[in-house]
Amino acid sequence: MKKIDLDSSSAYSLLNPGSVVIVSVGDGQRDNLFSVTWNMPMRKDPGMVAIVSGKRHYSYPFIAKTGELALNVPTAQMVDAVLGCGTVSGHDGVDKFERFSLTRQSAVAIKAPLVEEAFANLECRVSQVVDLGASSLLIAQIVAARVDENHYVDGKLVFDNGLELLHHMGGNRFCVSDRVLVGKSAG
Repeated sequence: MKKIDLDSSSAYSLLNPGSVVIVSVGDGQRDNLFSVTWNMPMRKDPGMVAIVSGKRHYSYPFIAKTGELALNVPTAQMVDAVLGCGTVSGHDGVDKFERFSLTRQSAVAIKAPLVEEAFANLECRVSQVVDLGASSLLIAQIVAARVDENHYVDGKLVFDNGLELLHHMGGNRFCVSDRVLVGKSAG
C-alpha cells in the first residue's frame, strides 16, 4: 500500500466520517436547527456527549441562554435536510423545520424541540464549555433519550431493518453505514 502525506489541516478528514447529527435548540419561543459532524460520545454513565459549535452561528446564543440542546440522529433518507440545516443560516429568519419538511416533536426534559423524523433523539444539558477561539467545545449530559424500536434491540443498533446512518464526507458528500461487522476475538 502506497501512502501519501497530508498537511495537518486536511488530516481531520481521515477521522470523519462521523455520524452526522441535526442539533436542535430553542428557548420556548424561537428555535433553530443546525447540522454537526464534529460530535462524539464522551462518557457512558452518566451519558455525556460533545459537539463543536461556532460562536457566531445563529444557534449559539440559544445554547448560551438555555444551556440546552438536542442531538437528532438522522437516517440517509434525511440527507437533503441535513445538508440544508448545515448550509442555510438561521440569521435569515428561515424556519428550517418548515423549509426542510421536518416535524417539531416536544421534548420531555428541555425546551428545544426534537426532530420527529430522526431515528434517535438525545436531549442534553451543557455541563462544560471549552473555548476554542472562534468555536466552543460543548460537553453535555444526556438527560433524556429515545430511539426507534425497530433499530435498537438489546442495547445495540440493528441495521437489519434498513437503518442507514449518515456520515458527512465534506461539502455535499455523504456516505452511509448500513451493517454490523463482527470481528474475531484475539483471545
